[in-house]
Amino acid sequence: MKHINIRIGLFFCLFLVIPIVNASLLNSGDITFSVDQKDYYFKTGEDAIIPLNVKNTYGEKIDGMLTYTYIQQINQGGMHMSTSNSQSTSFSVEDGENTQGLNFGTSDNPSELDISLKFVYTKKESRVVNLDGIKIHFVSDEKQKQSKQDKQSSSSKKNTQAQQSQNSKQDPFSQQEQQMQQMMNQMFGNQQPQQQSAEQRLQNNQMSQDSSALKQQMQNQLQEQQAMKKEFQKHLSQNQDFQKEHQSLLNQGYNLTGGNLNPSSNNTGDFELNYQNQKGEQASLKGHLQDGELNNLQKDTPETRQKMMQKLQKNKQFQKYNQQLQNQGFRQQNSDFSQEGNKTSVQVNYLNQKNETAAIKADIINDTVKDVELINENEKEHKNYWWILLVLLLLGIVGYFIYKKFSKKPKEVIIEKKIIEKPFDYKAESLKMLSKAKELFNKEQYKEAYMIAAQSLRLYLSYKNDLKKEITNDEIIKHLRMHKKPFKDAKECFDLCSLVEFAKYKANKKDFDKIIDYTKKIIE
Repeated sequence: MKHINIRIGLFFCLFLVIPIVNASLLNSGDITFSVDQKDYYFKTGEDAIIPLNVKNTYGEKIDGMLTYTYIQQINQGGMHMSTSNSQSTSFSVEDGENTQGLNFGTSDNPSELDISLKFVYTKKESRVVNLDGIKIHFVSDEKQKQSKQDKQSSSSKKNTQAQQSQNSKQDPFSQQEQQMQQMMNQMFGNQQPQQQSAEQRLQNNQMSQDSSALKQQMQNQLQEQQAMKKEFQKHLSQNQDFQKEHQSLLNQGYNLTGGNLNPSSNNTGDFELNYQNQKGEQASLKGHLQDGELNNLQKDTPETRQKMMQKLQKNKQFQKYNQQLQNQGFRQQNSDFSQEGNKTSVQVNYLNQKNETAAIKADIINDTVKDVELINENEKEHKNYWWILLVLLLLGIVGYFIYKKFSKKPKEVIIEKKIIEKPFDYKAESLKMLSKAKELFNKEQYKEAYMIAAQSLRLYLSYKNDLKKEITNDEIIKHLRMHKKPFKDAKECFDLCSLVEFAKYKANKKDFDKIIDYTKKIIE
């Protein structure tokens, strides 16, 4: 049984600007969400794309947070299973009327999805649009599809939950904590990732007589896990050091877009929160909570990375290595960062036209660059064979003189040959790099395997999108996002490769095969 991988895509972004302004109500307005049907039918394997009609009468663009919640119902083998999930994303509503396609993924098995949408925004006061009652049916037979007009519509109203928060007599610190918890609830409150793995175990074991008892036991465990996760979230949001860094990102224009919570108890565990600003730039907060105390908090923003790169580029040892690599035909690619306490490790990656790799590593401790190191395995291999090249050169010189001495010089005919440059086959080169990555993985050279796999994907996407130049992970993702092309899977592959390269994540065959399969699929 495969579970639906929910993803939301905002398509058809061709907005028809139709201002609707009443002369007597210049400061009033409304936002309305509607769909033409209550039930939507899709064949298994098809993407479930629902057209959402949006009407904005404020006379200007409205920014807010869109939360979409789904409950999946699956009946298989005489057993009924149910899972739920909720995700939030920044969402902008242009002035006038327009239609946007929401993509809720696909399913390989017949199932049903109950969809709820909530859009929260602020216009003089906190307001919310709730649109419920949408149902998606995945059917195995085309004849099971039905089409019936049953329009569902909802307009904005006052967000009473936000109003209660404003009216509560709390100090500013407590209000910040409450707002933060509400925001994190939207991100994590309804997620149940462990439930999917539990249901998968039910399928794999193919239980019959004891399935009901085991299912009840697993549901109890899931409830305990959800309660522990909720308590962990509460302790995290109450931590003053965390609140300080969180508020700092908000002040810089970043909004919380998602993340992961991995508690081991009510007040102990790991967390990672992701943020994004209106330019599409991304930031993150991650760390470890131990008995309610925050340990190893790591804040990553484009601004901090840029400052570190500027400091590294001023280092004389780095300048020496960088010039050395450039003289050898290497060009700078992406830069990877990892933080541990007050130490940040930076690795600047390089690539030449032969797809050979090199890197410069350094540690930045308390704004001081230390331990700058050049990594160039190809240069070591070349030095091991320098004497072979010297012997071949000497043999060539001797052979030339022997040929000159014993052969008659024929009439010299000069033939001018027109050299035609062979087009660069970036697909073949990307697949070649992918094969090399698999070979390195089989040799248990995991770090190099993930590095080459990321370079293969980066090379293909660069030429596929007519960039045809050396480009970093962040630049290619920004380009895809700007041109409204799929980027989430590619970003997930790049992030995973970077984590393994810096020993922040343990390499495993399942994740590596996923990266290889995705890259190979889009190339072929």
